[in-house]
Amino acid sequence: MKKLKKVLTGSLLISLLVIATASTWLYSKIDGALPVLNGEKTVFGLKKSAIIERDKQGIVTIKAQNRSDIAVALGFVHAQERFFQMDLLRRNSAGELASLFGIRALDYDKSIRKHRFRERARAIAAQLPHKELELIKAYTRGVNQGLKYLNSSPFEYLLLQQEPVQWSEEDTILTVFSMYIDLQYHDGRRERTLGLMEAVLSGDVYAFLDPKGSIWDAAIDGSQFTQAPMPTDAWPSASSINIDNKNRNNTKLANLNKDKYQGDHLPGSNSLAISGALSTTGSAVIANDMHLGLRIPNTWFRASFEYPATMPDRSITAKDLIKVTGATLPGTPNIVIGSNGNIAWGFTNSYGDYSDVILLTTNPDNSQYLTPSGYQNFTTHKQIIAVKGQKAQEITVTETIWGPVIGKNHQGKLLAYRWVAHDKEAINLVATELEQAQNVSQAFNIAARSGIPSQNMLIADKHGDIGWTIIGPIPNKNGMIGETPKSWASGENSWQGYLSPAQYPKIINPENHRLWTANSRVIGGDMYKKLGNGGYALGARSKQVRNNLFALKEFDEQSLLNIGLDDEAIFLQRWQQFILDDVLTKNVVAKDKSFKQIKKLLESAPKLRASVESVSYRLVRNFRINIRDSVFLELNKSLNKIDEAFNFKSIRHQIEVPLWQLINEQPENFMMLGESSWQDLFIKALEVTIADMTVNQTLDTATWGQQNSSVIKHPLSSALPFLNHWLDMPSKALAGDSYMPRVQGKSFGASERMIVSPGYEKNGIFHMPTSQSGHPWSPYYGMGHSDWENGIASSFLPGKTLYKLTLLSY
Repeated sequence: MKKLKKVLTGSLLISLLVIATASTWLYSKIDGALPVLNGEKTVFGLKKSAIIERDKQGIVTIKAQNRSDIAVALGFVHAQERFFQMDLLRRNSAGELASLFGIRALDYDKSIRKHRFRERARAIAAQLPHKELELIKAYTRGVNQGLKYLNSSPFEYLLLQQEPVQWSEEDTILTVFSMYIDLQYHDGRRERTLGLMEAVLSGDVYAFLDPKGSIWDAAIDGSQFTQAPMPTDAWPSASSINIDNKNRNNTKLANLNKDKYQGDHLPGSNSLAISGALSTTGSAVIANDMHLGLRIPNTWFRASFEYPATMPDRSITAKDLIKVTGATLPGTPNIVIGSNGNIAWGFTNSYGDYSDVILLTTNPDNSQYLTPSGYQNFTTHKQIIAVKGQKAQEITVTETIWGPVIGKNHQGKLLAYRWVAHDKEAINLVATELEQAQNVSQAFNIAARSGIPSQNMLIADKHGDIGWTIIGPIPNKNGMIGETPKSWASGENSWQGYLSPAQYPKIINPENHRLWTANSRVIGGDMYKKLGNGGYALGARSKQVRNNLFALKEFDEQSLLNIGLDDEAIFLQRWQQFILDDVLTKNVVAKDKSFKQIKKLLESAPKLRASVESVSYRLVRNFRINIRDSVFLELNKSLNKIDEAFNFKSIRHQIEVPLWQLINEQPENFMMLGESSWQDLFIKALEVTIADMTVNQTLDTATWGQQNSSVIKHPLSSALPFLNHWLDMPSKALAGDSYMPRVQGKSFGASERMIVSPGYEKNGIFHMPTSQSGHPWSPYYGMGHSDWENGIASSFLPGKTLYKLTLLSY
């Protein structure tokens, strides 16, 4: 017995020793992945020394004697704080995620490989002007030195049981390609969706479902586009879509879809600019919040640069010091948005038409396609996709002179894709010049030469001037190219290069001293024709922003922040009234007493807001979604059966216009209603809404905040749920939604909020979710997140230096 006791005791001690050793090793590995914050490090590639200062939130100030060394130091910092994020961005656009995550990422990789972005990135890097290429090379050296100076690989690689791959110049280009994928359609889904609708629906029905304008239009130039009238004949026509009238009255709401109440979010943003005539200082003011998916770490990394000016301008001397502050994108070497003391600038996604789906004419065996110079052979490219834990897979990418083949339409005809992202003009580093621009006019010129996913750009300068333009390439289109696939075989339809800087649309110093953009149509007339429509937002948010701007006579930073945090539900007020007047009629309430509570609830909420405690907002919002899904359910299903490429989500914003007209006019000629009457449809939508809200609770506890609680997660925490508490931001009920200035969903919203007046940066405001760090043991992990959640004004400029690292050259 004593012998057994000794054996067990020994085994236990050995087990404890093994566990302790493993724990110590694991701890050392995770701790070793923390960035170097203080001291000195010798870094290859520096021309002189560079200083990296951090405040208590980890916000970085980089000081150097030249722009190249700024790039080295920024690359060093990005790698130490955010290398895994950078790795995901390059792999995302290269179609190489399966090598990290295995078979689950294979289908996505296949879809992206059609664009051959890694090959295109190499080609773009090779033809960059010397100055831009040297900047990327300097940044790349900094990244790889920063990775080297970590005592162990970033902790994500430990969990994935892999080693990080060093950064290369082409990877910076791939990072920008990832933003193209986020901000523009990489698969032509919207154009293919509209193309199917145009092909199978009658002309008046298609025009009705694809409205050009609405009451929500809020263009800067005041232009208005009209919506099409209601179709008069029975629609959709039975000749184009097979309608089963027998089952017509049995259609049910799509209430089994767990994501049906997700917000109508588009990668976008708000941006507002006020001229010096209305500011408290005489300098113009800009506010910008860029709406993106929210994750850990955040998309952006806050930084400030200080270096001698080099821009060839008589107003700048070599002794002048550039001080520029804002947000950087890990993987790239420049300030993306910010202020340099002379100008401040911000972006919103423009949703112009920067791609076209081309209908190919082929020979009988699809081996050739027709071009203006006759039939040509397709070209093919082999792509090898590495898959973690499995054998690599090979696919073949088929291409035309215009771009890759992306599939077939509902008639089996091949489709090719022409996209700005495929051209060398797509990406360059010209936007780095904004760091030294002195005024709106200089910024306009830089914007028109820049290679980024094309954005609405607002600029404010210290002289009080404001301006709007497009930053990024704009294709010069010929022929009848629009929103649906067309043949380019005759040569009548084509792209003839890109617009020159002189041809770019722009507005400077409007008489009302106000500019605003929020992803809807910005201008009309000839400027609109240059941009086209790539899927503009409805305009409700733009209109609310515009009205808020005109409600004030004088502005400072806090007043613009208040506009950005406005959660009043102006868009849904008419829906609230519709429920009260047209759904909860006296007869309906008399037949079902449970509706009395609903009526009383809505009548007691005269000013509907997406506040966390509001039950009324959640009810009205979800009712609208149920109505929309019910009205268009059969049409959606029918079109999807004809062509799986049909994507209702890509047109959901424009659908509001015909939807409102339908429920108010309640036409009898709409053949896909799905219920025996419009009133039955309304009642059922309300019943489903209430039923979903009251699962395991009473209606008065079913608040908007309960539904709209944040879910901001690290990419690995879903696969490793035991790490959730360690990696993810705590869930919090959040105000805001889709169709209002305060855009907020569970994991979507303002990826930053910036309000700044050039020359008065000390008064500026900057919010950012999550934090600077990608490492959960960092001393500033999660710092600043609560200011973002609660809308508390926090400083635009970095605070007092708490950490200082000096990088020395060899």
